[in-house]
Amino acid sequence: MALIRLNNQSLSAVTSVGLPSGSVLQVVNSIMTYSQDYVGTINTAYTVQSAANTDWATSITINQGNKILVQLNLNVAKDDGDPNCYYDLLYDVDGSNSYTNVAVGDVAGSRSRHTGNVRSYTDSYNIEESTCCLLFAPTISGATGVIRFKVNITQRAAGNRSFLVNATEANNSEGGSIPSSLTAMEIAG
Repeated sequence: MALIRLNNQSLSAVTSVGLPSGSVLQVVNSIMTYSQDYVGTINTAYTVQSAANTDWATSITINQGNKILVQLNLNVAKDDGDPNCYYDLLYDVDGSNSYTNVAVGDVAGSRSRHTGNVRSYTDSYNIEESTCCLLFAPTISGATGVIRFKVNITQRAAGNRSFLVNATEANNSEGGSIPSSLTAMEIAG
């Protein structure tokens, strides 16, 4: 059988020159089911874990000049202490471990700057989902770059107020455990 060409391009060239700007070139999805509770010490950033002592990290390799559309669905519950949780969607390039926020709010007085907020109701059966969807163009030095995402949660209310990711405070048949997810799409530049 003969090889079919798309727009007269070889298959390896399709993702770089064969599709118009704004086309989705690839999709990477990470569904994180691990449930964990965090102490919630005020102003401490906790990296969301995908297993014990393992950061939840999702990577995508993109071509120079392209963008990433990233969507995060994060599920957070709280205990009776009423924490105020903010999260940051961070990325590094080529495993540098030098993480940068994808986006944060503008400076506004003495307010902290984050990607999003999750403030669930004080109910041991409640989990709040916070979703962000951001398009950005990371700077990469070569023809391709590996962009790795992670999520940090910071508790901003006074004192230690614990919170949970992917599970309710109630640990019984009425409580629940649900997944969070991160989807990254390479968009032609």
